[in-house]
Amino acid sequence: MDNNNMFDSEDLTGNFDTNDIEQNKAISAIAYIPILFLVPMLASQSPYAKFHANQGLILTLTSIILSIASSLMGFILSWVPILPTLISAVFSLATLALLIIGIINAVQGKAKKLPVVGGLFNIIH
Repeated sequence: MDNNNMFDSEDLTGNFDTNDIEQNKAISAIAYIPILFLVPMLASQSPYAKFHANQGLILTLTSIILSIASSLMGFILSWVPILPTLISAVFSLATLALLIIGIINAVQGKAKKLPVVGGLFNIIH
């Protein structure tokens, strides 16, 4: 991983069995839809699906934190007419971009951490 590029994320695909990846791409992709990280977390014993469930949990928590931050910034900066809306839009687009990246990685059989936030923690094993 190149430390100079914050969008280049760690690729752990080589740590997973090829058959596991092929059999669990669909359930792994579901993990990136907010709250649905619970599906692969609870319904699968696949290490590949669990990896993506963890990344989905990180994305869900990031989304909640950005939403709260956006609301607080909107309240604090309410005197600037368009700024709260722009901040909210940027946070929403960032979350959507991470969601799309995660789904694409899962469907392509890659175990790559999400850019910027993917390495924050590992709860689901």
